[in-house]
This record gives sequence, structure tokens and C-alpha cells, in this order.
Amino acid sequence: MNRASVAEARRRFAQLLREAEAGRPLTFLRRGWPVAVLVSASVYDELERRFGYLRALETSDRLGGRSGVPDALTVARAAREELETRG
Repeated sequence: MNRASVAEARRRFAQLLREAEAGRPLTFLRRGWPVAVLVSASVYDELERRFGYLRALETSDRLGGRSGVPDALTVARAAREELETRG
């Protein structure tokens, strides 16, 4: 993963944006510490979708056993199937 200071990112933003669009994530550093990550919109969408599945899994696990709420294993299987079909 590429890294750039915040000051460098200000100077080279257009170039760094093109790199992220091309699938090369970039970590922004402030005083040497990571503060943010720039990724392409498609990568972000995929991460957001997977995070949604994890939240659903945690919720179903917490609510497990209640009528009408699928158990965690059912949610996990459905999520895995969808991820496999989307590639």
C-alpha cells in the first residue's frame, strides 16, 4: 500500500487520486501515523457491503432464537453465497 504525508497529498492530490482509481490504495500519514486511507469507489462499495453483512450477522446472533429472525448461520451462508456469485 502506498503512503503519503498529508502535506505531500495536498501537492500531488490529482496523481494520488488516479492511483486510487487504478486500484492502488493510499494511506495518508500525519506525523508518521496513519490517519486515513484513499481507495477506489468500487473497493469502498465492496467493503461497505461486506461490513453490512457483518453487522447483519452480529444482529442475528444477538437476536438469535426470536421468531422470524434468521439465525447467524443462515445469515452467514446467504452472505457467502451472494459474495461468491458477485465474484
